[in-house]
Amino acid sequence: MAERRPGRAPTERKALGDFGERVAAAHLEAKGYRIIGRNYRVAEAEADLVARDGDTVVFVEVRTRRGGAAGMAALSINRRKAAKVLLAARWYAEQHPEYAVLPMRIDAVTVEMARDGKVLRVEHIEDAVRPGE
Repeated sequence: MAERRPGRAPTERKALGDFGERVAAAHLEAKGYRIIGRNYRVAEAEADLVARDGDTVVFVEVRTRRGGAAGMAALSINRRKAAKVLLAARWYAEQHPEYAVLPMRIDAVTVEMARDGKVLRVEHIEDAVRPGE
């Protein structure tokens, strides 16, 4: 039997992630972005949000952390996660040729929360992931 790592139960993690994605989407919309997709997944690739920023298609990785030290959400975007978002962007462009001709970029939105659930900070990082990094 596989050893279980300590941490939140999967349903609790999913609920936290879903909440963070809603906060991130609202944050981006308040900045003038238009959300055109959520939870885009294909094969081993994923993008939490797909948005339009003017003529640019933006793939957004959302990281939500509760009760940790400031900056922990941003630090959780590692090379493996970045590669998955880049792959999702490539697949999306293939499946949506109307967007493939537009500039694309990958952003991150981090949501930091207090242990009681209060949102402490939302940070939007443009061009958070670039090919070859």
